[in-house]
Amino acid sequence: MQENNSQNANIILKRLKKSLKISTDIELSVLLNIKPNTISTWKKRNSVDFSSIIAICELYEIDLNEIFYEKKIVTNNSNSVLQETPLVCSEVQYQYCIDKEGLIDNLPKFSFPFIKSDDTRVFQVTSNNMFPSIEQNSFVVCELSSIDILKNNSLAVVISKSKGFFINRVSRSTENNDVFVLINENSFFNNVLLNASDIDEIWQIKGVLSYNIKEEEHQKAASSITPKPSTKIARKLK
Repeated sequence: MQENNSQNANIILKRLKKSLKISTDIELSVLLNIKPNTISTWKKRNSVDFSSIIAICELYEIDLNEIFYEKKIVTNNSNSVLQETPLVCSEVQYQYCIDKEGLIDNLPKFSFPFIKSDDTRVFQVTSNNMFPSIEQNSFVVCELSSIDILKNNSLAVVISKSKGFFINRVSRSTENNDVFVLINENSFFNNVLLNASDIDEIWQIKGVLSYNIKEEEHQKAASSITPKPSTKIARKLK
């Protein structure tokens, strides 16, 4: 069951100030390195810069769940803990592709109610090649998959040490079973062909931390988002 915690910019910023032990928007703007009127704009639009919030939480070792859900990771029983998902921001994606060892333990972590896998990641989107399905600067929530079990046309993050980092729909080529087509939804971008041998990891996208969702879309999407109704929300993908 998806959580229905009502979220808005005012609540998120209030929790952030509390965790940072400050009381004013001016103090917060200094820590975020933004203009004070930017925070006023966030409140007016009911929208926050997700990247800035995540970065400040990582810097001051603040649990993201406390900011967005007002709760820490809790145990299901005495022997288990809810899944914590590492977040791979744009700044470390190249390092992640080349050599992720030693990086994972130092990444910020978050938990999502619709993630059940033991191996999960959140990746920041650095291109608008998948617009309008996935917007640039949003974050995709993923579960580990493989080229053998991933269904054709699935949304996925593909990691290749030799070719780089990709977020696309992935389909097997009809002409060569060992070649995969990385399909872009923005026609401005060309599709990419990738040999199976060049693929080191595939992460199936299960949800999107959306960016700049319009207010009028909230009711339409209410049955498929977590939390609601915010302009920066976690959207589960079927």
